[in-house]
Amino acid sequence: MNSLDANVVLRFLLNDLPLHSEKAERLIMTSQCYVTDVIMTEVVFVLEKVSGLPRPDIGALLKRLISLQTVVCSQVLLDKAIDLYTKRPQLSFPDCFAAVEALLSGDILLSFDKDLVKRGGSHVREP
Repeated sequence: MNSLDANVVLRFLLNDLPLHSEKAERLIMTSQCYVTDVIMTEVVFVLEKVSGLPRPDIGALLKRLISLQTVVCSQVLLDKAIDLYTKRPQLSFPDCFAAVEALLSGDILLSFDKDLVKRGGSHVREP
């Protein structure tokens, strides 16, 4: 199985550099590819801060990626984190990811981040 770096995922999602985008698409569409949670976080950062895409567009791109049968990832966790990220513009993707991961694990997430405590779910609290 191939493990993908953020730049390969970004070329696939953005289709912005023809040669690289074509290679990324061929790779992702024809072979099993693993995308780590850290790489997904980097991808969201680049799409948001560098490319300037709005959250709904980022969410749609990521949902398309994780729905591919050739992409291996933390699908349930990422799916729910993407949903929270698109619904809560006050929260960063890492905050959404942490909140969802804690919820799915049955844990309480402790944070001093007032927005995260307010918007991350009832399982997110101040210490």
